[in-house]
Amino acid sequence: MGIARGDIVAFVGAGGKSGAILQTAGELGEAGVPVLVAPTTKMFVSEVDRVGPIVTSEDGDGLRSKAAEALAGQGAVVAGSGILSKKRVGGVDPAWVPRLAPDNGVTLVEADGSRRRPLKGTAAHEPLLPHGATLVVVVGGVRALGEPLSEEQVHRPEVFSELTGIGPGHTIDASAFARSLLAGLRNTPKNARQAALLTDVEPGRSMSDASVVAHGLWRRGVNKVVLSSLPNQMPGRVWTL
Repeated sequence: MGIARGDIVAFVGAGGKSGAILQTAGELGEAGVPVLVAPTTKMFVSEVDRVGPIVTSEDGDGLRSKAAEALAGQGAVVAGSGILSKKRVGGVDPAWVPRLAPDNGVTLVEADGSRRRPLKGTAAHEPLLPHGATLVVVVGGVRALGEPLSEEQVHRPEVFSELTGIGPGHTIDASAFARSLLAGLRNTPKNARQAALLTDVEPGRSMSDASVVAHGLWRRGVNKVVLSSLPNQMPGRVWTL
């Protein structure tokens, strides 16, 4: 996805944001790049504790000090506002993120919620992008393609319907899929880059379906589209179109 030192990368959408963050953090760490993971929504402790130590504070300056100290001894750290119920890391204020960002490193932000569905209907107040975002990556799971629009496949199906024109129970086609992803990118900062990550992909039909979605995104101005076998495989296989 063209991630470089100094980037603040926001992952939005559904269908594998956390898995993408975990794999990206691991790859950057292997390359010697300092990594900070800082959700603006929530992430499960059981997922992010694989990245590195978790530091929390309800105070931005306090969290910055804790994160910097942890990064001095580790290649990656997770920063949150606290540990919430259901063993989740609480999100940080989006305005804190640039101050938390490691020097000469990369910051990865989960900036959206989807209740583990492959797709979502993005509401007007979403996503919760961090200040200073340089790259926004919208994620969607292709296993929803060809399925009927329902709560099983889509978080907030009523919003998805408004965005795409697909009614409840009707088939989610490639055009509707692409339009739903574009909604996740609509608040991208002016100078930030955009990319799409299509998950649940395997060689064969799902890759062909994902390629159709990718072409729809290209036509709508999203130039970088990546396919991945995440979240079913960790680490995931990746194909760049």
